[in-house]
Amino acid sequence: MIKVAFDIGGTYIKSAVVTDELTIEHFERVRTPKNIDHAILNIVKARLEAIIHQYENPEVRLGISTAGAVDRDNKTIAYANENILNYTGTNFEDCLKHMVSRIQVYNDVDAALLGELTQMNQNDKNVFCLTLGTGIGGSYYHKDFGLITGARHRPHQIGNLLYDTASKTYYEQRASTRALKRQLKASNYNHCDIPRLFDEAEDGYKEAQQQLSNWGREIARGIAEVQIMYDPDEIIIGGGVSAQQQRLLKYIVPHVPMFLPKDYGHANIRCAQFDNYAALIGAVSRM
Repeated sequence: MIKVAFDIGGTYIKSAVVTDELTIEHFERVRTPKNIDHAILNIVKARLEAIIHQYENPEVRLGISTAGAVDRDNKTIAYANENILNYTGTNFEDCLKHMVSRIQVYNDVDAALLGELTQMNQNDKNVFCLTLGTGIGGSYYHKDFGLITGARHRPHQIGNLLYDTASKTYYEQRASTRALKRQLKASNYNHCDIPRLFDEAEDGYKEAQQQLSNWGREIARGIAEVQIMYDPDEIIIGGGVSAQQQRLLKYIVPHVPMFLPKDYGHANIRCAQFDNYAALIGAVSRM
């Protein structure tokens, strides 16, 4: 038996075999296509067929992490925004059930949080996960009742919080990694390469440090909202930029108290331990 995981985002589709020891094998990443004529489903199906052939027709348990609001019971996309066109209503079970013995589908942030939980102290299970990427997503897990589902399968759409009437923007339009690239372009910075920006900041380049501080302040604004609403033990920052670890946190955490009442306090804030693999691991972690 093998566990195959997919992580479907607005920019990339990632896939891998996840071992019982939660290591990643046969990792592959391809660009997310324009979703015309079920292009995303077709990529998932072709990649799954290739893995099954490579392993000589094993029993397969399939976990899918995906952008969008997920109806976990029916393995469908209940709602997706314009980041992925024609995605609402996508039914993974109907398309893939003949190829696998079991399938489960999670929103990508829920999957990332489940992945992180596999490495956490069992007593710390009041956790919020915030992912920074093309957009911003959220997930909340409480040890007494698990993941929150929501009446319409779309809780914690925190990217839509904090609407600013002056700029007519929502939180994710100011604090996502896509927003950082727009910020760099608008300020005529000489490139939009985010890992390079962090390197420049570490090398003492003041303008790079200021760009990251301005962006980090916007991220902190949303983290403060999460703190007030959920009072979690931990707030985990995920997404590709979480690979920066402390180099990222130092531009966010110092700003959080300024958006909270005096002496309010906040959760431990850290980056995901699995970096960008958390959603792949989480997608199959409960099989």
